[in-house]
Amino acid sequence: MHSQPLFQVDDLNELHGLMRAHPLATVVTLSTVPALSDATGLQADLLPLEVVAAPGGAVCLRGHVARSHAMAQSVLSGAEVLAVFQSPNAYISPRWYVNGQRSGRLAPSWNYAAAEARGRLRWVDDAGWMRSHLGALAAAQESGRAQPWSLGDAQPAFIDEAAARLVGFEVTVDRLVGKRFLSQQRTEADRRSVIAHLLQEPGGAASDVARLIVP
Repeated sequence: MHSQPLFQVDDLNELHGLMRAHPLATVVTLSTVPALSDATGLQADLLPLEVVAAPGGAVCLRGHVARSHAMAQSVLSGAEVLAVFQSPNAYISPRWYVNGQRSGRLAPSWNYAAAEARGRLRWVDDAGWMRSHLGALAAAQESGRAQPWSLGDAQPAFIDEAAARLVGFEVTVDRLVGKRFLSQQRTEADRRSVIAHLLQEPGGAASDVARLIVP
């Protein structure tokens, strides 16, 4: 991930928080059986990942796919994995900058925050692990609800059948980088103007991005 020092995020707690808040990651792998993927052997999948603390302050990413999934059939344990987590994002109009119309030297941009995690994949084929993993994924999303759903609300046989159709994986992260591109290079007046305009946008993502910007 290309990032200038002003936009680079080194705080691991912040990055882990972003990953947990936005667990649907783009997972990129390199197929060892090209016939099952595209011509380059690369494949990208959107997968919800569980972020688990690992020894030494690192994190482990846990996920799952169907046994019939191309990733399960063509990517071996030990393969390198790239997982990209991204916050809501929003287009920023030059008209929103306080001096934008006077200078005529401002271009449109995009505001977002992202984390890029790399590590080696290890497949996990264990029913108990899978039930625990699925339960943790659901609990993370349901925790703020008045009546949170849990695996215990489903028939045990249904959960067992669903888990049997899946295979899990773990990725111990050995490299984690982050980027916060949220108008830091602009003046405080510009940032406040951007926030105000984003809050007026009809899309929900725009107001989410407004809350990420530091005035």
